[in-house]
Amino acid sequence: MRLYLRRAKYLEGSAFDALIRQDQRKLQGITPGADAHINCEPLRDDDDPAFVRMTAKEIGDVTLLARITDHSQGLATPALYGVQVTTILSATVDEPDRFARRITHLRSYLGAYTGTFRTGDTVHVAGKLVHFHLGDHTGFGVELTPWNTGTSYLANLTG
Repeated sequence: MRLYLRRAKYLEGSAFDALIRQDQRKLQGITPGADAHINCEPLRDDDDPAFVRMTAKEIGDVTLLARITDHSQGLATPALYGVQVTTILSATVDEPDRFARRITHLRSYLGAYTGTFRTGDTVHVAGKLVHFHLGDHTGFGVELTPWNTGTSYLANLTG
């Protein structure tokens, strides 16, 4: 229970049962005596091909619902998920619905989201809308980063 009280900020936009299901997919816990939260996650190599050639430019903030279409790159930190947007809930950019079908990735530098989503899951996401370049391919995605202390970026299973 202490572990979930500590993670209460991740409850925003999520039901408690969904958070439990999401967190059960990870290897984590609190050590006895010291009460240290241990969250084990595999880290990517610095030269991982999924990231070494990817650059992203922030466009604005976005909150949306998306279906995970590919979780194969989401099992290591940073996590990279394929997504299909179902609904844009809010955005700081003009005409956000124009971006909806072009958003294809969710990239998270937050270890809380490594290994937590599976293909077919519906996820509530609040993050940065980015324009990315990966080799010759360009597109749009949502990024969750720890580098902005003024905003909490979240991604939670729905229902």
